[in-house]
Amino acid sequence: MQFAYRLFYQVLPIKKVHSDDTLFILTDEEIQAIKTKEKIAIWLAAIIGAVGVILLYVPQYALPTIFTATPCTIANHHFIIPIASIVYSIALVLIEIVLLTFLNIWCAHAIAVATGFLTQQSKNETEKRNLLINIGLEKKNKQVLQYGINPLQGINKKALLAWNFLFVLKATISNMLFKLFVQRVLGRYAIKAVQDFAGIPIFAVWNAYGTKVILKEARVIIMGQNIIEYVCSKIKNNQPSTTAFNELLYDTLQYIAVSKRDFHQNHFILTKHLFELYAIQPKQQHWLAEGYLNKLQMASVGQRKICQLIICIGFILDGKLSINEKQQIKALQQAALLPISTAQIQQYQIDFLQGKGINNLITRFID
Repeated sequence: MQFAYRLFYQVLPIKKVHSDDTLFILTDEEIQAIKTKEKIAIWLAAIIGAVGVILLYVPQYALPTIFTATPCTIANHHFIIPIASIVYSIALVLIEIVLLTFLNIWCAHAIAVATGFLTQQSKNETEKRNLLINIGLEKKNKQVLQYGINPLQGINKKALLAWNFLFVLKATISNMLFKLFVQRVLGRYAIKAVQDFAGIPIFAVWNAYGTKVILKEARVIIMGQNIIEYVCSKIKNNQPSTTAFNELLYDTLQYIAVSKRDFHQNHFILTKHLFELYAIQPKQQHWLAEGYLNKLQMASVGQRKICQLIICIGFILDGKLSINEKQQIKALQQAALLPISTAQIQQYQIDFLQGKGINNLITRFID
């Protein structure tokens, strides 16, 4: 399908939107163009989810002879398996996934154009094309592992796999719970058709929510890359490279990764730029030691401010703050290692997501 996605990307038009030269600060016209595209995409995703449920059950009720169960014998055990229904259901799911992916790529492309990130000149750049397609595919960028940085340091992998499995099944589980609710409420009067079609609003809502999350991620990644480039240029001008500072930067990047527990594109870009700026030699594995906060406390004022800015940027540039991250910010503030509160970090994050930029944050740490 990669070829089909690339072809679809190539035929998408570049419709000029008035934009300024600062790609991470949006004009009113850019914001309006993005919101319009996002609303269209979210509604289309909901419609696809609802139509998918209708197409799943209507043919089975209208043409019951085609979807009759097939008797099978395996190891002298007799089973009745609805093979036609299973094959038909799988085909519909695959079609729905492909349609949603095309929809996500279209909207990611539209956001990139509206912000000025994508132009006629950069349309054919392989890096940008792959980035926007990967956003549509919800594909994580694990290239940060090349630098020895691993967000999963110390995490229980079995628990992580179980959580990811449940997250993938979220719509199906919600549908099952909703059916159970209908059955309990209506009792014996709840006919099977009512239970089957009760899934329409569930899948519509989940599709809409999933698309909304992806579109937010597209905005975060597209605007975030340019903020990262700007911040790194300021850092280079303010702090020379030393062995001690480079090691502190390395620890700070791993601290952010462990805090986020996620392979995020913006964290990779931040890591890549800082390693290139300071010619840091990547290790095969760089675990965060327990003494990091003490090391940060003992650093010079200039070095500490740079690392504090990087920590703030790391918390902001994936567009979300977990409960654990809020607790970490509070702990850093109480230890006098971060002069910014959780509420202020959240406000900077809102400003970033709304295209207002975070220049006020940057100037708090870099002159």
